[in-house]
Formats: sequence, C-alpha cells, structure tokens
Amino acid sequence: MIKSDLKKLSECKRKLNITIPKEMANKDYQVIIRKYRNIVAMPGFRKGKAPFSMVENKYKEQIKAGYLEEYIPKYYKQVLLELEKEKVIPINQGSFEDFDWKPGEDLKVGFNFEVRPKVELKKYRDFEINFKPEKVTKKMIENELKGLQENYAKIIDKGSKAKVNDLIYYQVEKYNDEEVSKQEETFYKIGTKNLGEKFDKDLVGTKTGDVIKTTIELPPSSSFAPGTKDEQRTGKPEEKPTEINVVVKVNSVKKIDLPALDDEFAKDVGDYKTLKDLKAEIKKGFEEQVRIKNEKDKSSLILQRIIQENPFELPESIVEDYVSTMINQSKKNNENTSQKDIQRLKEFYKKYAENEFHVYYVLEKLREIEKVEVNDDEIENEIKKAAETMPMDVEKYKELYQKQINREDIRINLTNRKILKDIESTVKFVEKK
Repeated sequence: MIKSDLKKLSECKRKLNITIPKEMANKDYQVIIRKYRNIVAMPGFRKGKAPFSMVENKYKEQIKAGYLEEYIPKYYKQVLLELEKEKVIPINQGSFEDFDWKPGEDLKVGFNFEVRPKVELKKYRDFEINFKPEKVTKKMIENELKGLQENYAKIIDKGSKAKVNDLIYYQVEKYNDEEVSKQEETFYKIGTKNLGEKFDKDLVGTKTGDVIKTTIELPPSSSFAPGTKDEQRTGKPEEKPTEINVVVKVNSVKKIDLPALDDEFAKDVGDYKTLKDLKAEIKKGFEEQVRIKNEKDKSSLILQRIIQENPFELPESIVEDYVSTMINQSKKNNENTSQKDIQRLKEFYKKYAENEFHVYYVLEKLREIEKVEVNDDEIENEIKKAAETMPMDVEKYKELYQKQINREDIRINLTNRKILKDIESTVKFVEKK
C-alpha cells in the first residue's frame, strides 16, 4: 500500500511525499528486469533464458532508470486519484525532487505541484473610488472635422516655391555619397519633421527641378514597446537618431487644397443639410465611444479595488507558462529580438499576466457568490448587437460566424457585466482635485 503525506507550503504550493513499500517496489522492479532479459543477449544463453541476477548485474543502472521512469508517474497518478476525493487537484505537472533509491529498499520520492488559489471576497462592495470620467470636448470634434477635411482635400500643382504644409514629391539620388541605382519617387509633407528638422528646413523654398544636399534622420535602433498594437517598434529615448547625408531631386511641389468647412462640405460628407448637423452627428458618435470607455474604466477600477481589498496568491506556474508562450511568439515574430528586449518583455508580460489572472479568479468567485442568471433571450440579443455592428442580417451573421459564436462565453460575459453593474451601484466615484 502506497503511503502519502501532503504538506501545504503556501496557498497554492503543495509538497507530496510518497513511500512505496519495498515489496511493491521490488515486484515492479522485477518486471523491468524481465523486460530486459527478453531483449538482451547474454554470452552462453539464448534471449530470455539468462539468469535474472546476471541480467541485473550487467544492466543494473539501465534497469533502475527504466523502473523509475516507468513506475514513478504511475505511483504519482495513483496517489492523485486518492487526493481528488479530498478535492486536491493539481493545476500543473508535478515535479519530483532528486532522490536515491536502492533495490530492496522502500522508494521515497517527493513531488511539488500547485493548486488553484483560494479566493475569499470579504469586501467587494461599498467603495469610494477616485475616477474622473472622460467627456466629449470641442477639440475632439474639431480634430475629427480636420481629418474629414483632409480626406476630401485636393492635391494640386503649385507654381511657386515650397512652404510649410506643402507636399514635396522627390527621389533620392545619393545616400552618403553613393549613387542610388533604383530611384523611386516618394513624397513628404513639410512641417511634419518626420525625417529630422534639417531635412524639413532645407525643403522650404525649393521648387520643381531643384537638386539639394541635405540630411535625413532615421529613428534610433529600435526596441519593443509591449502593450502597443502589434508590439510596434519605437526608438529608445536615450539613443540618438542615425544621420544620413542625401542628395534629393524635387520632382514637383504640390499644395493641399482643403475644402471650406461649410454646409456644402457637410452635404459632400454625407446626408447632412448643414455643418451643424455634421458636428452634431460627430458629437453623438463620440458620446457613445466615451460612454463605453467610461463604463469599462469603472469596471476595471472596481476589479482592481476588489483585488486590493482581497489579496490572494497566484500559482506561479500559470504566470510562467503565459510569459513563456508570449516570449516565444515574440521571438517567432522577430528573430532579432535582443536579450535586453526579451527581459523587458518578460517584465511586462509578467505584470500583465498577474493582473489578468487575478481578475479571472475574482470574476469567477463573484459569479459563484452572486448567482446571477442570464437567459437565452439576452444571449440572442447580444448576438444581434454584434450582427448590427457589421452591419449584417442576424441569421446570416450566425451562419457565417457559427464557429466563432460561443454561447457559453457570451453568457459568462453578460453575467460579469450584470454583477459589476450591480456592484457599481454601491460605489461612490469621486473626482480628485
């Protein structure tokens, strides 16, 4: 009979010591010897006929290793089945410690594994939280109008010299005094300073046909910026940009002719009678965006506060697995990732994973406590909303995205939203001066 002793090292860590009686260990050990006896050739004996002691003496280390490799997982699994009855369930593959065992003795081995965290929410309502809601500003509407204005702008040739905000169409003839074999035309808007202040300044006053010597600045050796879209690469502030001497030929100077912001412009943009109507529609769109953002921010702050008020330990293995997966993905996406970049990514993903898993377990516990129900009509309505954003007929949407529509996930998300909305009603949000 296998003996076991389970010790609690922390909220999530467990140490399992098991002892295999020498009688059981020896019986299983003999099975491995028999296997070797049937496959190895011994001088003077046919396969499977050599004495057990002779086979064991010659292949002792291999037999011992084979026994431990085959039977330790079996012993471990057998004990875990018993522990499951006591609701002790590992969430990771147990690792066993080094040990020394000799045939004829009891086999003693220790395993380390982790279990789910024990989450107790003693306080998750009636908070006071600092929160300043975002509001639709005049600047937001003006920027949107400016973007629309630029989209409807006309690019026209300019007979005079280039000024700030003009477009220069040019080709590079030399890079650092070396001829460029393939001279492709590109364009640049003066005033952006995207290629350095000198390049920007030198283009002012040029006209079609001019050939000028100038300098462009390329971003410094780049680094991953975790959390940005597609892990876009951005220059490190402590490094200087690379300067390259170039000779460029100005092929043409063009002017951006922006349309006037008036009622006629509103009619061109859409079904609007006046510019006032267009501004009202833009404001309405921003109000919906801001409303959604404020709701998400409130929910996030509530969850962070609950985590703060009810701290609990996370299993290290799930965080490490997530970090490892993301690092491998980053290396796959960019083979030139430096060790320094990898370290930065590890720190970022570790913090991200810890927060996400804390939120996951808190929401799971809240669903268990609150027992909020979501009916099928509510799930159907959520699917309908998703179809409307496409926009698409709901039945066509279901047919096209049947594999992506997971009703259980929708149910959980709706349940979470209901619970957080209810908790929000007990929270006092105050603006910090």
